[in-house]
Amino acid sequence: MITKKWIRKLAAIVGMLALIAPIVIPAESANAGTPWRSSLYPSDWTPGYKDAQGRILQDFAYAGYWRGEKSIPATPPGATYNVVTQYGADPSGAADSTNAIQNAINAAGAAGGGIVYLPAGTYRVKPQGTNTSALWINQNNVVLRGTGKTSTFIYNDSTSMRTKSVIRMAPISSADWFTPTNTSTSIRSDVPPLAMTIPVNSVTGYNVNEFIIVHSDCTAEFIAEHGMTGKWDASLKGPTFYRKITAINATANTLTIDIPIRYDLKTRDNARVYKIGEPISEAGIEALSIGMRQHTGTGWGDLDFNTPGTGAYDVHASKAILISNARNSWVDNVNSYKPGSNSGDYHLLSHGIAVYQSRTVTVQNTHFQKPQYRGEGGNGYMYLAQGSDNLVQNAAATNGRHNFTFQYMWSSGNVIHNSTSNTPRLASDFHMHLSMANLFDNMTMNGDFIQAVYRPYGTIEHGWTTTQSVIWNTNGIAYAPGQSSIVTSKQFGQGYVIGTRGAANGVTYTVPGSDGSAPQDLVEGIGTGADLSPQSLYLDQKAKRDSRLNASTTIPAQIEAENYSAMNGIQLETTSDTGGGLNAGWIDAEDWMDYNVNVPAAGTYTVQYRVASPSTSGQIQLKSGDTVLDTTAVPNTGGWQSWETLTSSVNLNAGQTTLRVFASGSGFNLNWINFGGSTPPPPPPPTNLLTNPGFETGDLTGWTEWHSGALAQKVDTDSPLSGSFKLTHWASTSYKQLTGQAKTVPNGLYSVSVWVRSGGGQNVLQLYAKNYGAAELDAVMGSGPITTYTKYTIDNINVTTGQIEIGIWNDANANNWAVFDDFELVKK
Repeated sequence: MITKKWIRKLAAIVGMLALIAPIVIPAESANAGTPWRSSLYPSDWTPGYKDAQGRILQDFAYAGYWRGEKSIPATPPGATYNVVTQYGADPSGAADSTNAIQNAINAAGAAGGGIVYLPAGTYRVKPQGTNTSALWINQNNVVLRGTGKTSTFIYNDSTSMRTKSVIRMAPISSADWFTPTNTSTSIRSDVPPLAMTIPVNSVTGYNVNEFIIVHSDCTAEFIAEHGMTGKWDASLKGPTFYRKITAINATANTLTIDIPIRYDLKTRDNARVYKIGEPISEAGIEALSIGMRQHTGTGWGDLDFNTPGTGAYDVHASKAILISNARNSWVDNVNSYKPGSNSGDYHLLSHGIAVYQSRTVTVQNTHFQKPQYRGEGGNGYMYLAQGSDNLVQNAAATNGRHNFTFQYMWSSGNVIHNSTSNTPRLASDFHMHLSMANLFDNMTMNGDFIQAVYRPYGTIEHGWTTTQSVIWNTNGIAYAPGQSSIVTSKQFGQGYVIGTRGAANGVTYTVPGSDGSAPQDLVEGIGTGADLSPQSLYLDQKAKRDSRLNASTTIPAQIEAENYSAMNGIQLETTSDTGGGLNAGWIDAEDWMDYNVNVPAAGTYTVQYRVASPSTSGQIQLKSGDTVLDTTAVPNTGGWQSWETLTSSVNLNAGQTTLRVFASGSGFNLNWINFGGSTPPPPPPPTNLLTNPGFETGDLTGWTEWHSGALAQKVDTDSPLSGSFKLTHWASTSYKQLTGQAKTVPNGLYSVSVWVRSGGGQNVLQLYAKNYGAAELDAVMGSGPITTYTKYTIDNINVTTGQIEIGIWNDANANNWAVFDDFELVKK
């Protein structure tokens, strides 16, 4: 009897033979020692460069912590929480320290962040009760830090670890990429790869600096387009990109994002944009090693992970570290190790580290190795990339099932750089379901090979595993058993193998034109990677992007505050100032922003700062090196978004220079700096502090009333001054009507005004201002008719109590009417 198990084994054997059989291209000997560049990466390459066949290398420079724009912080903010001296953890490993360490993690999280410090020693932990991990970092800004990989050890003392982790980094509330928290907005036209502007049906409800999911479904049409009808289904998630909004055009209904789209998004496939829950951020795991107790049970066959009672079942899909729904976080200087309790040479039970539905996470200076179980069902993978724009660098993996692997259609833009794979059971690979535009860069393969092919395995067939991925300058130490190549690349659509080197440098890639992966991938420089320029695609693209970010501005010019080349302590936020965009905020004393400028001629230049502040503590110094060129005090402008332009002058020498805007006093926001010569933009009109000043809500939201006799006020649409609505006073009997609004405001001088028409006849009709710290002030409109809209103003109201009430008082006879529109209360 042929069982499903035997059919599955037979399929695996056939698949392995299919991988061995294709032609292997031997090492090239021509032009050895001659420097060369890829045809797709000329020296003047910029993102978007294509050859005549439309082939393109995507820009991988966005990978890693803060898109590579910041270094992992050596001194994260917050206090240090010593798990031994403050929380009673046992560094001898004799007693369980799970709760002690978790209490320190929780305390740091509750305080807004901090370093959870593990002194040298061994810390015994295990999942408690129904917990899915032994330790859970679940708040922003929490860093779990040991003293080093050879001195701080976390020992997992449980073997009942099915789908559990030793350390989990994940938010408390869901931030699942496929669980929207708002009503999605449809993408109204197809979006191609490399696009950074997304046309949507509506931008309502979206804001600059928010994060969004850009996603399309795995529809029947999408499946057919990829030749996977009958093999893929709609349960697979289609192309998915986690992005930050950098600009919004409300007129054109477009969203600009911070990282390009990596693959086609089609309206046919219900392409759309939505928000998700807030991920964890600024969290880290550093300077320690993780080991897991060996399981002493039996049952370690490839399919035993499905059989309760076996060792394979107990350890299935367990992980040393799981990073789930995170951004701008990291793992640095973390290894696995063999606990002394283990009789076999095992460090882990199954997986090493998985980065799941996360973006811009860096994993570096790590080595995960020697899992006990390397069976089917997804076990024994040392590094799993299941997110976008993450970076693994200076990493090593040893004796896994698959040492390095990419999975799923939501995995794109990831980079594995300068890393080493030693003797896995199976290839490091693009594993399943069309991960797209990922990069293996300067991999060293020792008894391993990189595989980017169709995989006919899995409950839902893995099928095409990748497209548009790049395998750059691979170094082969030794071939894997039975292999004659260190790269096998037959990607869907187009893929790229650029440069191999070392004793093992062959590449398998040729396919007939009828093959589903045709055209065959672009392969260059087999055996001559040592002469490839640049040696690292990731590092060179990052340097090019850094250069763009650091481009110089020739003055006279206006420079947006957010366009700094470097900074300290600054955060950005959406501004309400004219022109929109971002302003720099959270500016404390000694924070700074650098700007690279080109001064065409030496001389005196006007410099203007667009500032907002609720206090008088702010002070700006403009510096060149250590020289202070100008000092400008920042006044109280009335609030964090009440903007004023300050003007000063500076003497500048000709040439390229870096000017530093230095906060010598704290407590202000900055929107832009303008260097004279060009006419600065006109100041924006004063901010109207009233709620619903023109009644455009269609009602009296924000306003209060008092009346004697008939209620005589209403909002209507009959001949407003502007917009669609106005306020009317009228009654068929005599009435007294007050319509007013009280506001809390900073002390200072104010002006209040209103536009009025009236039929006349009132006993009293006046605009008033009161409860501001002095006697009531009035602008009397008189009893005569006002035939056209006329503006009435009370000026120079000196508020000393932090509040003011303004409004209309109308003592009228029967059928007297008056109408009002566009009230205004502004600070002078």
